Amino acid sequence: MRRTSYLILIVFALSLTSIPSFAQTTNIFTVKNPAGGQPYSVNYSITGATINDMLISTHETSLIISLNSTSNGNLVINLPRNLIDAKAGLGDDRFIVLVDDTYTTFHESKTDANRTLSIAFTNGTQRIEIIGTQVLPEFGSLSLAILAVSVMSIVAISAKIRFKSSL
Repeated sequence: MRRTSYLILIVFALSLTSIPSFAQTTNIFTVKNPAGGQPYSVNYSITGATINDMLISTHETSLIISLNSTSNGNLVINLPRNLIDAKAGLGDDRFIVLVDDTYTTFHESKTDANRTLSIAFTNGTQRIEIIGTQVLPEFGSLSLAILAVSVMSIVAISAKIRFKSSL
């Protein structure tokens, strides 16, 4: 009886050490701005596949994920809103998700800074595309500075013209 109890304890202890091998780990992929701007970190976890690449398409307003699937799986991806978002006016809109160019359903959770999608895929899947309404800031801080200087110049020139015409 005592040997059986020890054997059960040993088997239980050994089974606890194998649990982390089944847990999903969070990975980070760096997506580069195609215009040569800053890199964006995208957190994700995936089962049944490995990610080969992530590209941003400013023309299609989408994030394209190239993957190598070995079985049915699931991708949970945390999308920074400053990288890609789906908006309808000031409110959130739904993303469109294509798995190998076929519309698919997904689950989503949101925060002010991120949107997290959970996307199921089948064995053999090679591409997942997440389509939003906006990707990357179209205008960087330099453009904002140029706009501010332009507006101030127009105001200054208008004031000068009004002052000369009043004399």
